[in-house]
Amino acid sequence: MESLITLAATIAVLLVVAGCGVALAAMYPRRRTAASGSTAFPRLSSMAPRISGEPEFLSRLPYTRTTHLLTGDHRALFAALNAAAPDDLAVLPHVRLADILSVEPHTTQPERYRERIRDVVLDVVLCDAQTTAPRLAVLFAQPGAARRAAFIDAALISAGVPVLRLTRDEPPSVDALALQIAAALGMPARCSSFPAEWPAPDEQRNGAAVISMPEVIGVPREPVRYACGRCHRYVAPRARRCPHCGATLAA
Repeated sequence: MESLITLAATIAVLLVVAGCGVALAAMYPRRRTAASGSTAFPRLSSMAPRISGEPEFLSRLPYTRTTHLLTGDHRALFAALNAAAPDDLAVLPHVRLADILSVEPHTTQPERYRERIRDVVLDVVLCDAQTTAPRLAVLFAQPGAARRAAFIDAALISAGVPVLRLTRDEPPSVDALALQIAAALGMPARCSSFPAEWPAPDEQRNGAAVISMPEVIGVPREPVRYACGRCHRYVAPRARRCPHCGATLAA
């Protein structure tokens, strides 16, 4: 009987020792994880959301405002176009070519054509004041980059956007610029030296009022220009082959 009691006591002691060992083994990894800074869980205070309306204090960033958005020739051109453009057109400076042109669907290698217009910035674009549809691109001449200028002109004309090239040395007057805009758009131009509003009757002739009408000048539309798809130089309208690079032109 005593041997059975001794055996039961020994088994109980062994079970207690084994249980303590398992408990210590389970607690040891938790202590090591909490001690290391790289694997520790973030504190609840750092995960708390910012209270709405609480100010966020940042150090001052190194930015300053530019004095003028346009300078030099571009500012003079912007002022002249605002005075010469029709009332239904808005003048927008520094417009990206990729914002007004897109590659036609089912074009072979479309990314190549997108890349060619991605970094091009137009000097000024006249657009519809209500719908913002592009109507005319006004660009300065680029004597040192004739091939690049020819490509830009060909891209715009192919998309149905007329181009007006101006020289920096001799900018046109407001009246001359109004005539050039009207010619590019194929619309009559009104001379700015006459009042735009309808004048009142100024004299009587045979009992009828005579009204002085503002002078309206009819300007013929400029002919469409064609460019080679390989070298982007201008070619004749019915040319079958480019005289510059020899490429075969589409009929």
